[in-house]
Amino acid sequence: EDRIMLNMGGIANYTYLPGSLDANKIFSTDTGPGNTMMDALMQQHYPVKYFDEDGLIARQGMVHEALLHALKDHPFFQQSFPKTTGPELFNLHYLQQAKEKAAVPELSVFDTMATLNLFSAQTIAEAIKKTMPEGSTYHLYASGGGMHNPVLMQHIKDLLPGVAVHLTTELGIHPDAKEALLFAVLANECIAGGNIQFSNELQ
Repeated sequence: EDRIMLNMGGIANYTYLPGSLDANKIFSTDTGPGNTMMDALMQQHYPVKYFDEDGLIARQGMVHEALLHALKDHPFFQQSFPKTTGPELFNLHYLQQAKEKAAVPELSVFDTMATLNLFSAQTIAEAIKKTMPEGSTYHLYASGGGMHNPVLMQHIKDLLPGVAVHLTTELGIHPDAKEALLFAVLANECIAGGNIQFSNELQ
């Protein structure tokens, strides 16, 4: 099967793994914020909390459409793929600028969190849609801290209708351990060597 391996850490990113096992078709990119802005907002308003556990804060708010539009109004989202970004861009300062642009500088933490949650989900789903051929069939496997947020996960399912959404648990890989496993594999390949055939253009 064709697979999208979605990692929702501070920044969201995914890797496309073709069912054909053709290494030349593997593709990876950042999509924008995963949890970084939501986590920062939690820590700003609830110093003993590090993240929106079970999406409880987001559940109590309403998405503010003007703020959502302002959050998505950045050249990063128009750049071609693949691309990369980080919390040096998507942070509380970025959020405050978007609030001022949307004329809602004092929006409640609940509505802000609900909006940030959908912001992450929409930018993830839109990146996947833009980079996958129309009509293609693939399975999505989620990992990283974002997969613990049921509001974020539900948004992604709603925004990618027809896509089978799983956790990497179904592949025998604990979602919180995927990156640790990846580096173990890379270390093994470095020592033992591997044989992945790429076209001449990519060598």
